[in-house]
Amino acid sequence: MDREQAEAELVAAALAGNDERADSTLAQFPELATGALTCALVLAAPAAAGQLGPENANEAVGADRWPPLLTLCSSRYRLADPAVRAARLQLARKLLNLGADPNAGTPERDSVRGYRTVLGAAVGRARHPQLVRLLLAQGAEAADGPTLYEGSAMWEAVRHRDRETLEALLAAEPPPPQWHLCHALPQALRFDDVELTRRLLRAGADPNWTMGAWGFGGNCLHEAVVLGVRSAVLEALLEHDSQVEFHDRDGRTPLALAVCLNRDAAAGLLRAAGAGEEEVRDVDRWVGACFAHDGERARRMLAGGIGELRPADHLWLCRAARNGAAQAVALLLQGPVDARSVDDDGQPAIHLAVLASDAEGCRALLAGGADPWALNYAGQTALDCAGDAGDRATRDKLARVLGPAPPRTQPVPFDDLELAAAFERAADAVVDGDLRSLRALLRERPELSTARSSRPHRCTLLHYLAANGVEGERQRTPANAVAVIDLLLAAGSDPNASCYTYRGGPGETVAGLLVGSAPPKQARLTLPMLTALARGGARLDAVYTLLVRLYAGDRGDLAAEVAGRALVESVTLGEPRLVDALLNAGVDIDSRRDDGATALHLAAFDGDAALVKELLARGADLSLRDNVFHGTPAGWAHAGGHTALGNRLAERSGSRAPM
Repeated sequence: MDREQAEAELVAAALAGNDERADSTLAQFPELATGALTCALVLAAPAAAGQLGPENANEAVGADRWPPLLTLCSSRYRLADPAVRAARLQLARKLLNLGADPNAGTPERDSVRGYRTVLGAAVGRARHPQLVRLLLAQGAEAADGPTLYEGSAMWEAVRHRDRETLEALLAAEPPPPQWHLCHALPQALRFDDVELTRRLLRAGADPNWTMGAWGFGGNCLHEAVVLGVRSAVLEALLEHDSQVEFHDRDGRTPLALAVCLNRDAAAGLLRAAGAGEEEVRDVDRWVGACFAHDGERARRMLAGGIGELRPADHLWLCRAARNGAAQAVALLLQGPVDARSVDDDGQPAIHLAVLASDAEGCRALLAGGADPWALNYAGQTALDCAGDAGDRATRDKLARVLGPAPPRTQPVPFDDLELAAAFERAADAVVDGDLRSLRALLRERPELSTARSSRPHRCTLLHYLAANGVEGERQRTPANAVAVIDLLLAAGSDPNASCYTYRGGPGETVAGLLVGSAPPKQARLTLPMLTALARGGARLDAVYTLLVRLYAGDRGDLAAEVAGRALVESVTLGEPRLVDALLNAGVDIDSRRDDGATALHLAAFDGDAALVKELLARGADLSLRDNVFHGTPAGWAHAGGHTALGNRLAERSGSRAPM
């Protein structure tokens, strides 16, 4: 290879922590350590110091175009070598003295977060507590850059169980935002780490946080039960008021999950903390029998009737398949469980059984109706996954069970770099509303209509119109968004496809992401876009089905409960016309959504003084409190940053405090 190729090879190896490859390249081209600044930085070579000055301390370098400090902190080269670690710290100190920005960052493709900062890199890649302390002392912000949930400095510290760095971040001024602590807490649960769990809880992490990866949208108790943590971890959560009565997205309590998974110790603790036995359904006990491999009890319960399964109940099949529990798979399939179930990661049960090298589980799933040629989010069939399972004999056995593959009918952008590049161009065209370019790309590569991004969120092009959970620079809504939707649907895009934004799950469809997204709301396009999606076959819940109908001018019957929640949602969407229509139809002005917020709470939070005035004139109750934060509309106004409005509401309600 030539020098240019060698430089790229060395940088890639150092960033990946492949010391052997980096040293091999350096042995062939020793001049790279002294002649190329990017190489010297990733190696933490002394020659880098001589190439740095005030004029280039913040100048982008290398193929990635990162500033020198970010390049230095992102390197994993010789992480455990004291000399290299000392040199890295010394170079960082020089760069900071030269004026390097300690809060520099850049968009990236490697994580769900999609953004890398100097501080986050020092924590998660360089794994260097002393470097972290230096950066914090020089002005690095603990709230490091645009953050989703994975990849923040706090999250990285817990992920690596780096207590020294965690303490440095917690001591930072200003401190990291509470939600950084909250996102890190499920990671501590995953490690079954009592000390980390207690430290985060003491620092303010919310034990009722709902964004764990495994708890079905429940709180941290749900997450902990599914993970099977020790009693001490559960006790720590309970001591900090994690709610035993909290419901997951399908209405199940932590105790119900403990019964499903036969977590007897956890169930005992939850019962002692006040968990109600009446919350455990026959379905939960039947699932527990299946996981206990108690076929006789499971069949007896089926014969007596177990009631209707909720959507997440079907995902126990995916868990059994993931665990390679063929007997549990077979027992679950004797009941009303869907053999084609797909978990929140986008993995069908058949794929999970293959990845667990479980041929018997695969046979049971195929007999139950599983589709061996379904695609996961990575565009793989179960047979594709077989290539990663076990030894050669196991792979061959799985291939025989699955049978010959049909011709591929959907794209695998991760195996096709040209298609992946075309997808990126198409995503830009979607968010730009560039119909001409999008049509041309779809004509050239029709498979783009169903392709997924190679980024970790695995979105389709249609998902990008939701402007939610994708790259920050692409979170915008074109004025012709409805026309873009129509074009993609006509080309074959699936309006009900899910993806892995916000940890995945059934809500991560285009419609599900759209209703919680700010850019479409600001453009007043949420309901027009939902209407277009519904025309194309998108499934909407009852509330948004009603709102779409009302938007089209169809008043019809207004069922009390659905109409009440629709009233609150119409405020969140900034649709005063619909608010007026619902109120004129007699809908209760103090109707609440699931969290107990009313239309007045939402209008106050948005700072919509005109709507607040109108709602109050119609008799909205200023004293009502939501169920989560226990805040009044005055408190919500303050939470939204609308101090004057909050004070006026507090004064009107006769309250001294805004909450």
